[in-house]
Amino acid sequence: MFETPEDKLLGFSNPEYDQSAKRLLSEKPVMAYILKGTVPEFRDASLSDIANKYIEGEVQVSAIPVNPDKTNTVGRKLKGLRNEDGSPTEGWITFDILFHAIAPDTGERIQLIVNVEAQKTYSRKKLKYILMKRGVYYAARLISSQKETEFSGKDYDGIKKVYTIWICMESPTEKSIINHYRLTEHQVFGKYREDRENYDLINIVMVYLAKGPVRNRMLALLQLLFKETKKSAAEKKKLLQSKYDIDVTSDMEEEMRTMCNLSEGIAEEAWAGGMAQGIAQGMERGMAQGANNKTIEVIRNLWRAGKDMSIIKIASGWTEEQIMKVVQTEMN
Repeated sequence: MFETPEDKLLGFSNPEYDQSAKRLLSEKPVMAYILKGTVPEFRDASLSDIANKYIEGEVQVSAIPVNPDKTNTVGRKLKGLRNEDGSPTEGWITFDILFHAIAPDTGERIQLIVNVEAQKTYSRKKLKYILMKRGVYYAARLISSQKETEFSGKDYDGIKKVYTIWICMESPTEKSIINHYRLTEHQVFGKYREDRENYDLINIVMVYLAKGPVRNRMLALLQLLFKETKKSAAEKKKLLQSKYDIDVTSDMEEEMRTMCNLSEGIAEEAWAGGMAQGIAQGMERGMAQGANNKTIEVIRNLWRAGKDMSIIKIASGWTEEQIMKVVQTEMN
């Protein structure tokens, strides 16, 4: 309903394509690039360590609830939750991808709860809401849902830091963008400084993808996976292995093949549909032009015969102003 031609070409409205995209993002080697490129705690860690040491347990895809009283209803740990969330009016809402990550730090290991969302568009016109506000809501839910899962009672010291990372398949500019939003301290009066670790708990990262060269490995990787429509799955596999040192599993290759096949099928369908629509529109314009020519001829003949304007209006179905334009052309 709100799709652009590029949306259709890339296939993001297709449920099968959407699920393949989420599963591809959830692969640990890909997720390692995302964490290193968006989460400061992982900036100095190796991609191998992020994938093999710091991503804890299994990455959950479309399995954990968002809404109140749903996110923390199953199990005692988020990594064991289902990602579903429902309401009587909206149906089930799920986090696209959710997992725990252990961030390396001096002297201790800080546990993070990371949510990654694959988003087709940021457009308010298409979504009917502001994507940034949805990101804030998801971050707030990742905090509030920790009660009785990550901590109990009034033990608020147990709250874990959260990141909600939104990967949007289009950009508000012609270039790819990464924006990071977090809580900061502003000293209004006096000189007291709270330890940053006590309030720096909510983080929202917005990643907007565009086409074209970019000097950022994470963005370049995501552009290859989701914005490159001319390369086959086999070609993408070679680039992932040679350029990004990613060992492409059979599952990853299958997801890429599914996405490529869907994109090609949609492109062919769009081409055929465009041809059919063009032919139909051409015939419609031709018929309309033919009808207009006949009406103009009727007006000219009646005018030459000296008929009243009222008769010409009835015969042609045109207004007096339209008729006079034809007459003036005839006289010239």
